[in-house]
Amino acid sequence: MARRQLTVGMPVAPGITVLGVVDDGGEDAVYLVWNHRAWCPMACKVYARSGDARREGAVLGALEHPNIVRGLGAGSSGYLLMEYLDGPTLKQLIQSRKEGRLSLPNAMRVGIYLGSALIHMHSRGYLHLDVKPSNVVIYRGRPVLFDLGTARPCSQPQLKSSIGTDFYMSPEQCERGQVSPASDVFAFGVTLYQTLTGKLPFPKTRSRTSFPQTRVEPRPLRAYLPRAPQELDLLMQACMARSAEARPELSQLLPALHQFISTGPKMWPASLDLAATAQPIPRRKEIR
Repeated sequence: MARRQLTVGMPVAPGITVLGVVDDGGEDAVYLVWNHRAWCPMACKVYARSGDARREGAVLGALEHPNIVRGLGAGSSGYLLMEYLDGPTLKQLIQSRKEGRLSLPNAMRVGIYLGSALIHMHSRGYLHLDVKPSNVVIYRGRPVLFDLGTARPCSQPQLKSSIGTDFYMSPEQCERGQVSPASDVFAFGVTLYQTLTGKLPFPKTRSRTSFPQTRVEPRPLRAYLPRAPQELDLLMQACMARSAEARPELSQLLPALHQFISTGPKMWPASLDLAATAQPIPRRKEIR
């Protein structure tokens, strides 16, 4: 089914009018709309296939977290309303910096916010499977994960096709294997690596049948960021391990990332010792 082409002033449905385009580069376009019944702007995703609106709407309806975009209802004609978050994506924020990356403390803060969103998704029984900087919007300093079009229940781990974005997909996604929360940890690792360095950890290829992450190790973090702590480099390597079993759980990872916030505010009170309850993360050399 072809996607509807909408312009400013056109109705998406009765009572919903297009104000502008947020993103029309993909199969499903996102518009800024005015909801005449709610008297406020919203984001509206218009789908090429109406069933996709119901599926993504059902996922968003099962989630409730400050770092995940809120769903506000799906329409029968194939659209999904969401809260409108006016801010740059994490990708745009990285590119806007003079150094082409975020500072280490701020990158850790982004990682902890993003990781907490993924922990919530996994606890509600869903995998995101397309975590990347362009799917995180920074709204008033708060990173918010959006675009859950590839999300699937944890109870359906076997893939029939390679889903996700090439440079961020876990090896098991590339090979149409079984996915798990560890698949999101891999993409989380690539995203955090890019936030820290402005670079991707694997060489780029043009062929969607040749995924370097299935056959080569990620470039060490300290190759681009020589002053990064070795312990952080090891954590990044562990997140992007080819074996899903070798990747750390997010509940272990977030307290470990917090120790690298050396300047500015901490993410939780000093009296709250989360690290004491987390299991130790294996050193990279221990991972097989």
